[in-house]
Amino acid sequence: MVAKLVTWSITVSAVAALSLVGGAGKGPADDPAETLERMLVAIGSGEYAVACEMTVIDGTPVEDADATGCAERLRIFAEGMSPSDLGRLREVEVEPVSASGSTIAITGSRVAGAPAAYAQSVFDLVRLNGKWYVVGT
Repeated sequence: MVAKLVTWSITVSAVAALSLVGGAGKGPADDPAETLERMLVAIGSGEYAVACEMTVIDGTPVEDADATGCAERLRIFAEGMSPSDLGRLREVEVEPVSASGSTIAITGSRVAGAPAAYAQSVFDLVRLNGKWYVVGT
C-alpha cells in the first residue's frame, strides 16, 4: 500500500512538473504553431537552451545555445519581463495555421494568452528537414 502511494505521488509530481513547462523540451515540431508555442513556453519557463533548439540563426538550427550566445540573449530578454508576463508565456497557446512552402509568418494576435506586447509581433518560421524553426537574429 505504501509503495503504491509513493509510486502514485512520484507520478503525480512528474505530470505536474511536465504540465508546468507545457511543450517545452520537445524540440522543433512538424507544425509551425506548435514550434512557436513550445519556444514561448520554454522562454517563460527559463529553459533558454531548450528554446534555442527551436531557433534557426543565419539559416542554421542552433545546436549549441551557449556557443552561439542564443541562451544568454534569451535570458537577458526574459529578465526584462515581469514575472506576470513570464507566467503568461508558460500558458500560451498558438492558434493553428495553414502552412504551405518552407516559410510562414505568425502574428502575435494568434498567440492566445501572451503578454500584450506580443500582440504586434510577427514571428517568422522556416521549415528545415520537415521541422519548423523560429527565425532568430
